[in-house]
Amino acid sequence: MAPITKKTSNVTKTFTVDCATPTENGVFDPESYVKYLVEHIKIEGHVGQLNEQITVSTEGTKVVVVSSTKFSGKYLKYLTKRYLKKNQIRDWIRFISVKKNEYKLQFYSTSVDEEDEDEE
Repeated sequence: MAPITKKTSNVTKTFTVDCATPTENGVFDPESYVKYLVEHIKIEGHVGQLNEQITVSTEGTKVVVVSSTKFSGKYLKYLTKRYLKKNQIRDWIRFISVKKNEYKLQFYSTSVDEEDEDEE
């Protein structure tokens, strides 16, 4: 039998974060979010040295992260939550997965139970 060789291919992953709702309400700034990601993404133990392995850009109200190295959606979620906490908007906005590698920033639903008010 021939030995099994592992083929290392350079797979490019694209992550999209839709920031439309908070941006329209004036609470969220996509440009500062992109700047934060560029400064805080860690590659091989080094922060802020993306080289050409990862690109972060905006397309209207969407933020696109293109990676040719090991990068996960969980890491993007972690960085996004840290950004929201830093800007003190974590209590109102959450990070939701829509599809594979597609995410969305959305306000928490604040519906008031009308039944509780009627009983009082």
